[in-house]
Amino acid sequence: MKVQIPTNKPSIIDSIPNNVDMAQANINALLETNGISLMKTVDLIFWWCVDLLHLWGDITGLGYNLLNIMIFILLQPALILIFFILWLSERTRKGRFNG
Repeated sequence: MKVQIPTNKPSIIDSIPNNVDMAQANINALLETNGISLMKTVDLIFWWCVDLLHLWGDITGLGYNLLNIMIFILLQPALILIFFILWLSERTRKGRFNG
């Protein structure tokens, strides 16, 4: 199989910004949709989740830090491992494990 290299430089190359500030401005403009910034939405969701963890920590008496550790250090990896093992055992049981 022979790879052909284009003889002319593609025009898209000229549109690529040559500095980080211009590239960041272009990325921000792409992420901006109808005046709603994706980054602002992500920040809003993040801080809402932090507030929710603080609330749950106060309700349970465990506190934010311990609840955060229990969820993201213990529970989430355990669930990922359990679901992986279940998937692997189901795949093996059906005889579709190809090593």
